[in-house]
Amino acid sequence: MTPLNDTDFAVLNAAHLNKMAGPASIAAATQLDQGTVDEVLDRAQQNGLGQKTGNQFLIFPDGSKAVLEYYDRTYGELRDSDELGAWYERFETVNTQFIQHITDWQNTGGDEGVEAKLIKTVNRHVRAVEKLLPQIPRYEQYVRRFHEAISKVDRGETDFVCKPTVDSIHNIWFEFHEDILSVLGRPRDTT
Repeated sequence: MTPLNDTDFAVLNAAHLNKMAGPASIAAATQLDQGTVDEVLDRAQQNGLGQKTGNQFLIFPDGSKAVLEYYDRTYGELRDSDELGAWYERFETVNTQFIQHITDWQNTGGDEGVEAKLIKTVNRHVRAVEKLLPQIPRYEQYVRRFHEAISKVDRGETDFVCKPTVDSIHNIWFEFHEDILSVLGRPRDTT
């Protein structure tokens, strides 16, 4: 299998991280034009890496394998960084807080005080992600997406807190967590 180039990785990684992604949501998440996304997905389908199904793109195991091989090639040296390891340990603390805030928000029916704590935690996370941009410039997409989702929540569009079918704060956070684990070469803890 030919290694993925940066554009192919961006598109297939979006499908790998968001199992419900379709061409339009991939274009929005990656900021690539729709024509480029369609070309990459068509080529991936021809190569047996995935399949377009209605408005979604289902990535196959070989597609995920190609994505993970890109992570290995691109971030292999970064994995040994004590600085990145320490960053991730701090993230895990914030991640625990985030999960609690999401749970509290859901359990209270969207209490404004809980929502304010959630947004404060997300903004703190975004500032931390910005510190990774020199090593991982593509993380600018997460910064942008978080800001867009927060703006929508601030306007009262509460679907953008945790609705699974939109680019919600929860979905972006989940994708980021999967992404940073892949950068580090670590499996997700499923316990």
